[in-house]
This record gives sequence, C-alpha cells and structure tokens, in this order.
Amino acid sequence: MSSFMDKNITYILMAGVALLSGFCLYKARKPKELGKSWHVPWNGLLFLNILILLLLVRHIFTLSGIDFPTR
Repeated sequence: MSSFMDKNITYILMAGVALLSGFCLYKARKPKELGKSWHVPWNGLLFLNILILLLLVRHIFTLSGIDFPTR
C-alpha cells in the first residue's frame, strides 16, 4: 500500500516550491515602488520556501531508505 506522501507527490511539491522560490527571488530583487506603504516580505517567503525545499529533499532520502543519524 502506498503512503500519502510518496515520491511522485514529493517531486511535484518540490517543483512547485522551486517555481515559487524563483518567483519570490524575482519579486525580492525588483525595486520597490515609491509611495507604496506596504509590500509583501519576499525575502521571508524565499527563506520559508528554501526551508520547505530542504525538508522535501530530506523526505526523498528517507523514502529511498537512506537514514540520517539522529542527535
């Protein structure tokens, strides 16, 4: 029986997070409009996307049978 988070779903999520990270990087490097009082914290979203991407890579390793040492 297949678990909910199998390799195919993980790869699809990794692709989506990578695309969203690229969009966040594009928006973070774009100059801010003058007179605009609020903007989305793109650098914070980019940090969260990279964190999620690293966790998904770890999940792929775990699904492949590669165990990492615990603390």
